[in-house]
Amino acid sequence: MKRKIITTLASAALLTFSVFGGNLPFAANAEADGGFSAEEIASSPVKPTLSASQITLTPEEAKSSPLQTVSIVIKGADMKYSSTGFHVYFDERLKLVSNARGASATKGSAVAELSTESYSKGNCLFLATAGSPNSGFDGIMWTFSLQLPDDVKEGDEFPIEIKYEKGKVTEDVFVNDIYDKNSRLMQAYVFTQGIQNGYIRIASDSPVKAGDANCDGSVDLSDAVLIMQYVANPDKFGLTGTDTHHITDQGLKNGDVSGKSDGLTSKDALAIQKFTLKMISSLPES
Repeated sequence: MKRKIITTLASAALLTFSVFGGNLPFAANAEADGGFSAEEIASSPVKPTLSASQITLTPEEAKSSPLQTVSIVIKGADMKYSSTGFHVYFDERLKLVSNARGASATKGSAVAELSTESYSKGNCLFLATAGSPNSGFDGIMWTFSLQLPDDVKEGDEFPIEIKYEKGKVTEDVFVNDIYDKNSRLMQAYVFTQGIQNGYIRIASDSPVKAGDANCDGSVDLSDAVLIMQYVANPDKFGLTGTDTHHITDQGLKNGDVSGKSDGLTSKDALAIQKFTLKMISSLPES
C-alpha cells in the first residue's frame, strides 16, 4: 500500500485522529529524509527553516505575565508550499490555552490564503494547511498560547519542539501543490535540517544597556534603525520576526529610552539619534 500524503485537511484530520487515538506507532524523525541521501537533500533548491519562539523571561516577568504566545515561523519558502502538517510538542508543565474561538492555535499571515486546521491532545499540537496553488508565504504560520506553572523559578526551561512523525499509511508533510521531486526535497530538508526548536527560559535579570536595541554592546545609529524597522514592520523585525536580526526581549528593554516604559516607539529611535549626535548627554532621555 502506498503511503498517503496529507494534501487535504480531511486527510490531515485522519492523521490526527490516528496519532492522538494511539492507533499508529510513531517514531519522531523516522524517515524524515524521504529516502534521499544527505547530498541530495543538500542540493534542494528550496531550503526552508521552521522555527518555534525562543522566549527568555525573568522570574518577575514570568510571574506577572504567565501566559506566553509562541509563534511558528517559516523562512525561505515564500510561495513554495501549500500542504503542510507537522507536530509540536511542549513541556508537560505548560498548559495550552485555546484562543477566543476555542481553537488550539491561530493561523498567521504566512498561511492566510490557505485552509488550516489545528488539533491538540495533552502536550501535543498538530498543525495543518492545505490549498492550491502555492499560496504559503514566509512569516508567522501559527501562534498559540502556553500558560506557565505557578511555581516557575529562575533556571527553569520549557522546551518547545517541532517534530516530523510518520505512521503506517500517513506522514507529516511540507510540500507544494504538484508534489514533484523538488517538493519532496524541500520536505526532506525542512524536516531534517530546517527545524529550529524553541523554549521558554526563566533567567536572571539581565543588566539593561540603555539604547543598545540590537544588543551588540554599543549604542549607535544601527540601534535607531532597528527600532524604526520594528515599529514599521513587526512581522519581520518583531520578537518573532522573520528577519534574522529581529528585535529580542533584551533589545526591547534596552531600546526603551524615551517616555516612561511605554514600549518601543519612534521617540526611542529619535532619542538614540540625539545621543549619537551628542545633542543629549545620556540615555534614557529625561
